[in-house]
Amino acid sequence: PSLQAVAAVESMTGMLHEYPDPLASELRKALGEYLDVSADQVVVGGGSSTLMHAIVDAFTVAGGEIISLDPGFTVYPEISIIHGRIPKKIGLRESDFLLDLDELERAITPDTQLIFLTRPNNPTSTLIPIDDFATAARMAAEVGALVVSDEAYIEFSDIPGQSAVELLHKDPDTYHNVMFTRTMSKAFGLANMRLGYAVASPEVAGCLALANAKWPTGAVAQAAGVAALNDKAHLQETLRVVSHERQRITDAFNKMGLPVAPGQQGNYIMVDVQPSGLSAEAFSENVFKMGKALIRGDFSPRYVRISIGLGEENDRVLEAADAIKQQHG
Repeated sequence: PSLQAVAAVESMTGMLHEYPDPLASELRKALGEYLDVSADQVVVGGGSSTLMHAIVDAFTVAGGEIISLDPGFTVYPEISIIHGRIPKKIGLRESDFLLDLDELERAITPDTQLIFLTRPNNPTSTLIPIDDFATAARMAAEVGALVVSDEAYIEFSDIPGQSAVELLHKDPDTYHNVMFTRTMSKAFGLANMRLGYAVASPEVAGCLALANAKWPTGAVAQAAGVAALNDKAHLQETLRVVSHERQRITDAFNKMGLPVAPGQQGNYIMVDVQPSGLSAEAFSENVFKMGKALIRGDFSPRYVRISIGLGEENDRVLEAADAIKQQHG
């Protein structure tokens, strides 16, 4: 995290007994300036995944359908079931791991009330183009559904103009059913603060705020968030390092014959380990044993998800992967 954010946390130790501002006014103002939206378009929560419960409460009813991607963030179908909604998953295109608009159109019914599209997607690290997201939003509007762009990793993308905020800026009337969520856990390094937020039109944001917790986040987290947003140099350095390391390990895996999915835009990559001769689960277990690094091999028989760590950590993963390929490939 930013050293300014750390200092802000340390400065709050004399206030731990006090209740926070329930509206998170200063943080919402800072987020509004960061995104060029008004503060009344921002709703703050204890991590973006916590806000998703409030989104389901605010914009769906029992028995309604909630669409998400496969492979995708597993929280969406879990939340759907918890709240008595019907989860529906649609597969990504096998060629590029992006949204298939025809598949989405077939999945939307009069019972569809909410669509979650993760951008960049987790675990594939691919980014649904903003034009395709806009088309999805218009499809959803035809049945009165809300579409949420989960942008937890959007800061890591090197393709400009891809956030759903562009639609809210350009044509808020057409895209009145668009919301996006973000977190300060990733690019801002504040995962332990549990700090997320959602942005929509003032009317839609107001509805979400009614379903949100009364004190959705603490004063310590709010202070850390404001300080992190103010430290623009630290954010840019974080993004530079991740982009460089992402490209470096992508090139290394491709060179060793373990193809990386095209168009990686998150702070992680998805690698096809089938040429290693091992399943994704076995490959990840071997990386842990040999490189003392945890990678995900639980969502596919042939693909693993590898976070971008520090240079030395990435080197351990690459050395282990190369040794595995030599032994089993």
